[in-house]
Amino acid sequence: MATDARETAKQENGSRVFFEHVIEKGKEPTDKMMIDIYDGYSPEWRDTYRKQTAALKKYLGSNRGYEYSRDNGIMPYIENIAKKECGVSVKDRWNPMDIVLIKRSMKKVIEGTIRELTNIDGMSKEAKLGLLNAYMRETLKEKILVGVSLKAISKTKKTANAEVANAGGESIPTEVDMVKGSLKCTLTLGRKKPFLFDTGELGFDMETAKGGKIHGQSRNFQYSKDRNLVQTDLTPKGKDAGAKLGKVSSVALDSFLGGMGLERPTSAAKHKHIPPVGKWNDTDKKYWVDLYNKLNSSGMIDFGEVAVYENNKKVAEGIEDVIDYAIIYETKNADRSSAGRFSSKLIAMEWANIWVTISKKGKSKEWCTALYYGAKKEFGDSNGPFLKIY
Repeated sequence: MATDARETAKQENGSRVFFEHVIEKGKEPTDKMMIDIYDGYSPEWRDTYRKQTAALKKYLGSNRGYEYSRDNGIMPYIENIAKKECGVSVKDRWNPMDIVLIKRSMKKVIEGTIRELTNIDGMSKEAKLGLLNAYMRETLKEKILVGVSLKAISKTKKTANAEVANAGGESIPTEVDMVKGSLKCTLTLGRKKPFLFDTGELGFDMETAKGGKIHGQSRNFQYSKDRNLVQTDLTPKGKDAGAKLGKVSSVALDSFLGGMGLERPTSAAKHKHIPPVGKWNDTDKKYWVDLYNKLNSSGMIDFGEVAVYENNKKVAEGIEDVIDYAIIYETKNADRSSAGRFSSKLIAMEWANIWVTISKKGKSKEWCTALYYGAKKEFGDSNGPFLKIY
């Protein structure tokens, strides 16, 4: 789906209308109806909506009589209660549902029950969230209240899949492991584009026990900001290419790392050795040189060519020169992304250190599995149930 919030809203409302017409009325909406909802509607989007609807219809079976909610109705009702009564600060970290179906005949009962469960005096917000999730699991199982999370569907994929998440049961989690030799934190500066690192991330590849391939990256997703938060994002490869798993929840990261006695790398804006642009000193530079040397000696990270290029010619080589030139470039604002990509690359090195540490503890498989389920928003009882269509 699109990353722009307004565009995403239009696309998801397009899904909502398409679902309702096909499932409740037995026919597709007209092109005019769809264009009125989503002005970017096209034959390609019609194909996507058909795949999504077929997967949802297969899951629902003969069930009908739903109200389809996104911007009003049951979905914002549940979201507001989750935030006000249950301590949910970011909705998608709790439940990534984009559309909610509710049986019209049961709407008042469900709304009343949710209100009652989350309005108990003296109960903690965490306990209320547990009750809300438990009730939503029960209603999802009965197909009375169905939260639907929509993921991008590859053009080459003939049919979409529907998979229930966080619904309880005894399903065995998929094991995920790192592809050996795939950790890359390229430190080549200025070769592909003047004044910029060739990439701003720590990249890695993982593979599920069933043979599914996933590419991940930890980076700042807004290079125009000098100092920003680095996030980890996973994207399937191969037959499911293009169907993003999404960004790994910070809750999942903190839960795993805390159990290992580790801490998630801080944001570039708060790192004590990443000063504001123009404020670098020798102590700060030494910190990153030492970290590079430590990581390089591990043999686990591919740093590429640690060198600086200008006008397609190599002008310097080695980690000290790379850092010195990167500082000069961001100080002169040589490119509006110089500072953002530089600080992103430095925090990516901190993430590389996390990978090396976890590997030495023999916990790489557990770490990759935690990333996988953290991106799927399936990593604990604090996560709400939903039906994922992808």
